[in-house]
Amino acid sequence: MLRRYLRYWREAFDFHSGAYRLDFWWVHIVNTFIFASILFVSIIFFNSWSLATKLSGTFSILITIPNLSLFIRRLRDTGFPVQTIMFVLMSPSLLGVSFGILVSFRLVILAPIAFLIYFGWLICLVSRRSAYWTPTLSKKQKAFYAALISAVMILTACFQVTALKHVTHEFRAAAQKYIQEQRQVNENRGKSASSSYSTKNGSMSSSTQETDDNTSEASSASSIPEKEVTELPDDSETTAYRGLTEDTIGDATFGFFKVHGTWEQDTASLQWLQSQQNVMILTSTQGQGFGVDFASFSFKKITGQSYVLLNQVDNVQASRIDGTYQDTTSDSIKAMTYLEWHMPDGHIRVVYLIAPSRPLLNLIVKTLSESFRAT
Repeated sequence: MLRRYLRYWREAFDFHSGAYRLDFWWVHIVNTFIFASILFVSIIFFNSWSLATKLSGTFSILITIPNLSLFIRRLRDTGFPVQTIMFVLMSPSLLGVSFGILVSFRLVILAPIAFLIYFGWLICLVSRRSAYWTPTLSKKQKAFYAALISAVMILTACFQVTALKHVTHEFRAAAQKYIQEQRQVNENRGKSASSSYSTKNGSMSSSTQETDDNTSEASSASSIPEKEVTELPDDSETTAYRGLTEDTIGDATFGFFKVHGTWEQDTASLQWLQSQQNVMILTSTQGQGFGVDFASFSFKKITGQSYVLLNQVDNVQASRIDGTYQDTTSDSIKAMTYLEWHMPDGHIRVVYLIAPSRPLLNLIVKTLSESFRAT
């Protein structure tokens, strides 16, 4: 069998003689085994997919001409004339034309069938008996060749399966490492955003104290205390809000979330207004931290900060600051919440919510966290 494979290389540029079926299939079995060995050694012993690609590419270039000459000799041995052999050699272009026709008629689903038919036709051509003379093999020789071919094919399959399992394991390990790194990044962002609130709150206190004495109470603290949001019973405003029809507000830049009632958007200030309960929502994608985006919406008093999970955005955590807001037109005190979170693509989302009561505001925040979607 070694002599048959060495003959394949000696006759690499012989396009005129013939090749028996056993010679043809044995050469392809050995070449497949060599490819599998390259993959196995490169991945298992050197842990290098790049090395496997380079060695496989080099070997593919080396066997291009010997494979072509072997294919022509096999066709000549079956008795095909030169015209038929030339047609077979040009057939890949016909296969490409047939794929183009299937695509033009939107029948791409039939492309695999055409591919299988084409290669089945080629296998039938090279599997024909010799038109001149085929050497006869004894039973012992047939058993030997069958056992040898089976052993090489089994060993080839083992090499390929082992290498692919190793690659799959490495890929999963890399993917898990990447996911853990992303989670760590998100956690660090949440911590940095939380720490930045206190610093920015301190700077806001010094600026607002000069213009409005009412805001000094909210700005005097150098840090914002952590305070869990507690469940509050529905008041009349919240009960009325629940009874309104559900709607979706937002835009393609910020994202969308569900609300209740009829909302009108002030595009100049990016505000959404709901007149039934006199609720205001302000959205922005230019968030730079608490108290920076819109100075006109300053807390009168900050009661605490907490965190909210956005359920539909890979469990992104939003920072929440609660407090009160004094209406500049009526001097009435309303509940106010500021939300800020970082999207996986690095963009920041900011939301200001002002409502007549804390239970209503909590309900709106809960609905937003459960329904927000980026697009």
